[in-house]
Amino acid sequence: MTPLLATFAGRWVELAAAGAALAVLVKAVKYRDFTGTAALGRDDLGWVALLGLGLSGLALLGPVGLVLGALAGTLLLAALWLDAVLFRIFTIELGPGGVDSVILSVLYRELAELAFARRFFAAHRLFALLPGAALVLLGAVLLTPPGAVRLAAGALPTAWLVLCAAFSVPPRARRQVFAATAVLLASAGVEWLFPHAAWALAAVPLGAMGWAWLPPSRRAAPDALRHFVIERAWPDPPDFQPRPEHAPLLTQAPHAPRVSPEHGLLRGCDVVLFTFESVGRAHLSALTPGGAPAAFFERLLPGALHSRHHACVSPTTNNAHAALYTSGYGAGASACLDALRKEGYRTAYLSTAHTGDYGLRPILDAAGFEHVIDREALAPPGGPTPPDQLLLSAGMDRMQEALGGHRPFFLHVHATHTHVPYRVAEPERFHRFNMSEDRGRFFNGIEESDWLFGALLEELRRRGLTDEPLVVVSSDHGQAFGGLGYQSHGSAVTREELDVPLLFHHGRLPAREAAFSSHFDVLPTVLDLVGVQTETPLFGDSLLLEDKRPELLVWAGHPSRRTTSHAGLLLAEDKWMVDLALDRCLRMDWRDEHVEELSGAEKDYVQALVFRLMRLRGVT
Repeated sequence: MTPLLATFAGRWVELAAAGAALAVLVKAVKYRDFTGTAALGRDDLGWVALLGLGLSGLALLGPVGLVLGALAGTLLLAALWLDAVLFRIFTIELGPGGVDSVILSVLYRELAELAFARRFFAAHRLFALLPGAALVLLGAVLLTPPGAVRLAAGALPTAWLVLCAAFSVPPRARRQVFAATAVLLASAGVEWLFPHAAWALAAVPLGAMGWAWLPPSRRAAPDALRHFVIERAWPDPPDFQPRPEHAPLLTQAPHAPRVSPEHGLLRGCDVVLFTFESVGRAHLSALTPGGAPAAFFERLLPGALHSRHHACVSPTTNNAHAALYTSGYGAGASACLDALRKEGYRTAYLSTAHTGDYGLRPILDAAGFEHVIDREALAPPGGPTPPDQLLLSAGMDRMQEALGGHRPFFLHVHATHTHVPYRVAEPERFHRFNMSEDRGRFFNGIEESDWLFGALLEELRRRGLTDEPLVVVSSDHGQAFGGLGYQSHGSAVTREELDVPLLFHHGRLPAREAAFSSHFDVLPTVLDLVGVQTETPLFGDSLLLEDKRPELLVWAGHPSRRTTSHAGLLLAEDKWMVDLALDRCLRMDWRDEHVEELSGAEKDYVQALVFRLMRLRGVT
């Protein structure tokens, strides 16, 4: 029993030390842009010791258990490494329930084609080898006998640990890697030279677990391991009481959309909704200096009903589509589309996106679209990704078949080129910006998508499918390029991701500017203009009403997790933003200027208010 206990204890210490060294590298690289002191905290050490215990337990099952332990540990560390990579490149977290949502072929293409990702890997060449180093290191501990062979097998990954720590992480994390490496080597030496005394080594991880989890243990934020395994808990103090000015937010309920004096101004008109992919207000030169030109949008804007600030509510494609259709928090049947159908409208969705990926198709089906024309209907399976230009030919053919000359209709056209990694199908025409840079391709893609919208409208007219429809132009959500430290979309409720363009254009619709709107208001405005009503309670109203108050719960979504850890509140001229992953709470204006980081009681109050509203709205 003593040799078995000694072997078990030795493996436990070595696996825990190896896990600690690898975990601190992952944590330090993941959070380096947000804090220079990222290192393992007490809670992290407890989880690392628990990981080592589990892998050591598998080793007791014999040769099969040893192999399973090495593979299981490597897979977990590889997943943590991927989480760090995704966080640094997209500022999104991988977590419980998120691994199975990753389509590796799509992820690989996005990482390979993004200049930002290539620069990250070029700056972290040693860190890029972590999954392989983890496999070799855990294999050395579990699959080789104690002694010189184990030390020799672990020499290369141990040297990699030291080099990676020296060049990739800040000083405190570096010291932790060196300390964990020293414990790993010392334990291997004790197993070799004093095998009968090795059982005493179990005191090291036992002490770490006890120190980590005996109360009072305030976990260091952000965590390295806990919230990769367990969903992050939302703040919910039982004694929370809203301030009088915020109490109405907790009792706010949906209502039947009201009608404006212009109700029915465009009765019977066809409706064509064009949405960009990932294009924010900040990305269009017509709305923000330095953005991309968009001739079609710019031609419509002076004579359009448009919004000065239009919030997409949640900056992921699925959440944004659901908000557009349901005018509420969550997917489901669209009362507005149903009301249009009852008035004789045909409803269709047109895009080259593969709507079966990432769960968009169920949202479209639940909303009640009669026709969904996507990549599956437009291009042969297994072929290359089709360009959006295919909508002008095959897309229009399918639309003509679907409508069969019927009018009126509601058509939603969604472009795809400006999604990561940013495509330009005709670079010889759209090359105003540097194609080798992500933002340059993105801006060229915006110009191409805008041209496509104009061409599609003309093609609809040329084929006699419509004459003068109500044209709506918006975007599903925006895209972040580093504002407040965030990248991509689905990562934050920053202006780049949340504030998107919106206009309604028709020859009989007077130009007007609304101060504020959200995706919840788009279809209620359409219904108001075409003279259709619904009694279903919604969170949206017509933009033609001038008494709208800017009070809106917003959240980042959870592209690779089951629940979000980032949410906010638009209130009057202010925005509150809560990021649980980074343990920070900010107050700013809608333009993300005049940023103030909250702390203490004020931070606790804002977090409690925002996540109480999340629960009340049924948001995950």
